[in-house]
Amino acid sequence: MKVVIQKVSQASVVVEKQVISSIKHGYMLLVGISTEDTTQDIEKLSKKVLNLRLFEDEEGAGWKKNIKEVNGEILSISQFTLLARTKKGTKPDFHMAQKGHISKEMYDNFLNLLKSDLGESKVQDGQFGAMMSCSLTNEGPVTILLDSNVST
Repeated sequence: MKVVIQKVSQASVVVEKQVISSIKHGYMLLVGISTEDTTQDIEKLSKKVLNLRLFEDEEGAGWKKNIKEVNGEILSISQFTLLARTKKGTKPDFHMAQKGHISKEMYDNFLNLLKSDLGESKVQDGQFGAMMSCSLTNEGPVTILLDSNVST
């Protein structure tokens, strides 16, 4: 499982010219689920997302607070292209990406873990399987890659 975390001051998702989700202060996540991922990977990375200290404290000192401590929001986007292999040729190979129905179930589990800890209203997502236009203002810029197969 791979998760790209981007610290944002705003983020939104548009599907068919309609804004379907938007947040102000928090994270935009890009989430890729592989054929090798398990429930343990989902649990591990959801905890990491919620507890990673990417925010400043009241005095402006960085890397002190997590998303919960700053009352932040999350906009999560399922993105199978994070699992692309590009070693051979010029066409990406997506065979490591989990199949649609299994991936959706695992992705929904990931969202539910985030919601159960951060709060239902604090976690938004895109539309699974749709062509989406994602917009964000990355603050810092802070962008971090989490990979459940690498020490995180």
